[in-house]
Order: sequence, then structure tokens, then C-alpha cells
Amino acid sequence: MSWAACCANKQMQDLVFGGSDTSMYRDAAKGRREASCQWCFELVQMFVIGKSVTWICCNCKGVSDACEKCGQPVRSATIRKDNFKTCSICFLKNFKKVEKQKIAIISAPRTLAQLQKELEKDSVPRANAAKAGMLRPFLLLVSLPPVARMQIAINLGWTFIVDACLGDAHAEAWDVIARKGLGLRDRMTRMRDSWMRREVNWYSVLLPLCEELCVPAYMNWSEEFVSPKLSYAEALSECHSAKPSNIDALENEFSDKIGKHQRARMSSLQACSLAELKNSEPIRKLLAVPCLQGQAIQPLLSYAIDSSYLQLARRDGSDGTGAVEPDDLLLDVIDFFSGVCEGEKDAFKACITAREGKMGRDGVVSERDENPPGSILNANIAGFWLTMDLLDIDTSAPSGRVLAPILQMLLHKARLSMHGIRIEDYCRKDF
Repeated sequence: MSWAACCANKQMQDLVFGGSDTSMYRDAAKGRREASCQWCFELVQMFVIGKSVTWICCNCKGVSDACEKCGQPVRSATIRKDNFKTCSICFLKNFKKVEKQKIAIISAPRTLAQLQKELEKDSVPRANAAKAGMLRPFLLLVSLPPVARMQIAINLGWTFIVDACLGDAHAEAWDVIARKGLGLRDRMTRMRDSWMRREVNWYSVLLPLCEELCVPAYMNWSEEFVSPKLSYAEALSECHSAKPSNIDALENEFSDKIGKHQRARMSSLQACSLAELKNSEPIRKLLAVPCLQGQAIQPLLSYAIDSSYLQLARRDGSDGTGAVEPDDLLLDVIDFFSGVCEGEKDAFKACITAREGKMGRDGVVSERDENPPGSILNANIAGFWLTMDLLDIDTSAPSGRVLAPILQMLLHKARLSMHGIRIEDYCRKDF
């Protein structure tokens, strides 16, 4: 009997799975259901993975198993280790309370002065990061909005929405770096083939990722990268330096190469369409905005335009050949630059037209899609998932797990430079 036939037979369901799971397996046969995600704590659409009852959240991409008591999709970390695999909704009854707390933290505005105060603040997590040679990624994580840190944790395999560190930027940032078995440090050691496990610093996180994704097996490092390849002693010294010029150059070069690899995967039709859009009046106004003229902004600007175009071209369910209007592309690129502080979109007022909407393929202007306040969708992670899809990167592999978080951190560095913030300026007093 096939899997689909089994799930369509009520008697077979009751015999194998029990009567309480009948509706859950019927939903699995349909391929989707509406449920509360225990990764992002939102009411979302869940999609079944293959021929199974493993679900994936449409919003945060968290993978969940099924609760045997209520059939609710639930992340495995919250399943009770007893005779019944039940979710936290069944025995804690605190879902709504956690949801309200999460929305309050995400929706809280943050000024530029508050961000600078967070970057300057002394704390135990900051001291631990400085000692471990991870101060640079620590400060980048602190500068990210809370919703972005939540999404990064989900990508790496856990959520701190129910942890005590929720709302503390320094505690959350150090948790992303150092959580045992799941943080950036422990995940990157799995990419090493050597049995000599040296201490992982920021350079030893970037190096294997660059080698695996950007350096083919038939090429040397120097043939692909301008930045020199450092020894362990040199890298350790660089990570503890107040001005790590080599690491800064490697970060910029890596993010630029990922953007170029994505651009190379475009079809000739997409490349021509994007070239025409760049010559349109709205995009030319955008490229002339003063805050986008710096050299550090260019990798982010190119990636934002390419990624926004590819998402808009696929919004109607096509294979990436959908029509894209210049005003739609402009608004999505401006959204891509948000995430530093409130009022950051004021710099783009001159290039935004009066029309607020999205043009469909049928020529009808509909109301512009806006993410709900307090939603995990405000992390704007869809572009990074699309990049991994285009580059054929396995999201379950170590490199696939860490690419989206690291790329988000490196591109955020360019966002900070738009507001005159340099991470190096906040590293000096730690050494």
C-alpha cells in the first residue's frame, strides 16, 4: 500500500497511529496546514516535507515533528521525553504569553544613539567574545535588529524566544556564537577534516566557508582571492587586533563573490531585464542617493538589487521570468537597506514616487505587501534562502547552515557604514 493510500484510509490510520492522529495525517496527505510554529511563535502555514509528517514553517523555515497528542507541529527540542511525545502547548499553556513578549521586543523602536550605546556597553558576553577572538562577529550580531538574531538562531537549530536571554542583545549575540553543538564556533569545527581541533576564532569561521564555496578544487587560494591566506598565528593576532585589515578585506571580498556567483546564475533573459531596470528613472535616482556612494556600500547595493529582482520575478509562481516594475524594485531595495535604526528610510524620500503598490503581471496595482508588526518575516531572510537555492547549497550541510547568518552579518556591516558606524571603532578598548 502506498503512503498516500495509507493516509487516505481512516481505519489504517487508527490502527497504526491511533485515532487522535487521524486529522494530522490527513493534513499531511494534503501537504499543508495552518498551525502555530514553535520556532517563531506565530500562526503560519506549515508545509509537509516529502512523504512524511515532518513540517516546515512558511515564515521562519523551522522544521517540526508532530505532537502525538494534538497533532500540532512542534520542534523536537520541546517534545517531552516520556511515554507521550507532546508539545509545549499541551503541557505548558504559555504559547500566547511568549508570542506577546516576542512581538513587543521586535516592535520596539531603536534609535541610532541606542544602537551606539549597545555597541559600547561592557558585559560578560562581550569580554568572552573578545577573549575568544570573536569580538567582531559579536558586535555585528549586537548591531542587528532583535528579529534578525531570532531568525539566525532558528537557522542554526534552536530558538531563544523561550530562553532567559531574550531581549538582551549581548546575551543573544554570544549565544549565537558559542551555544554548544549549534553555535557558529561548534558548527564550523565540523567542516575541518583535521583531528587537531584548534580554538575557533572569527577567521577560522570565514576561511573554510570561503574555501568550500568560492575556491574550486583545481584552483589555489591566491588565484581566487586577493586577500592573503593567513596562518593560525597570524589569524589569531588579527582577530585580537583593533583594526584587522586583512579580515575586513576578506569579509568584503567574500560577500562580493557570493553576489557575483548569484548574478552568474541568472539567465540571459533575466540579465537583460535587470539591465533595463537599472537604466530606469527610479533606479537611477536610487543609485544617486549620497549615502550609497561609499565603496563599502557597493557589494550590498549590487546584492540588494539582484536579490530583490529575483524575488519579484518569482512572486507569481513562475520560474523567474515574471515582469518586474521599476517602482516595485525600488521599494524592495529600500526595504533591504532597513534594519539599523528608526527613520532610516528618510534618506530615500527623494526617489520614492507617490504610488504605493505592487504591479501585477496583469497590470493591476494591488496594495503593497507589508510584513505584520512583530513577525519573524521582518528579518527579511527570503533573499538569502533564494541565494542558497540558486547556488545549489544544501541547507542541512554545515556550510549551508552558517552561510545565511554570516552573509546577513557581513551585508549588515555595509548598512552600518551608511550611518557612519564602523565596527572597528568599538573594538579599541577591548585590547
